Amino acid sequence: MYKLLIDAGNTRIKTALMDAEGHVEPLFNTTYEDLPNESLKPTISAVWLAAVAGEVRSNIIESWLREQGEELKLHEVHSEQFAFGVQNAYSTPENLGVDRWLAMLGAYNEQQKPTVIVDAGTAITVDWVDENGKHLGGWIAPGVELMKQSVLQRAPKVFSDATQLYGRANQLGTSTPDGLLDGCVNNFAGLVRQALHVTEVELDWFDYRLIYSGGSTPLLSNDLKRRGEMRSELVLQGLALYARDA
Repeated sequence: MYKLLIDAGNTRIKTALMDAEGHVEPLFNTTYEDLPNESLKPTISAVWLAAVAGEVRSNIIESWLREQGEELKLHEVHSEQFAFGVQNAYSTPENLGVDRWLAMLGAYNEQQKPTVIVDAGTAITVDWVDENGKHLGGWIAPGVELMKQSVLQRAPKVFSDATQLYGRANQLGTSTPDGLLDGCVNNFAGLVRQALHVTEVELDWFDYRLIYSGGSTPLLSNDLKRRGEMRSELVLQGLALYARDA
């Protein structure tokens, strides 16, 4: 018997299986549109869900689970004030995105040292956790694609090129599409550099972990990517703590 772990983000669904001994193995990573093409072959005893995409997409997942032909007990995890050694900085803890919460739990329970987590997806979030598991707070900013779309929607004379998918870090655009895409990527890079400045100058941290996740991370310049480690499974790792504890 297995437990199914589901990290339901704004654009993609990541899943993993946990066996009876608590070992976790990745299962599939797909879009909401392609979820009906996936099926569950192992015997699942329960499902643990972390959802940030809202009710409509949660309903898509629940409908898919019903179609698997099993009566599966669904446990949806929400952010808490304190769990697994981590103290939430929010006075209303459930307002903290559960993906951010679980990523902090996963990182802290892996290594108890000062940590900065940068998740660059639909939104870019940055969170700081100290060596005692205290969440100091964080930032939320538009993701690279949201930045681009917001400019296109509000500035009629700015346009993009459908053949250009990504901007370039540390580059200067020589056309409107280049300028837009490069500007968005370098805005993202600037946010990361400011996060490092705050970490090292304001918090006086030097021996700390920098963790990246999210689909826009590869757009960062090599010098920034070398500063940290890419961890796409941290939310599932945090979710596994709840599933093991049940």
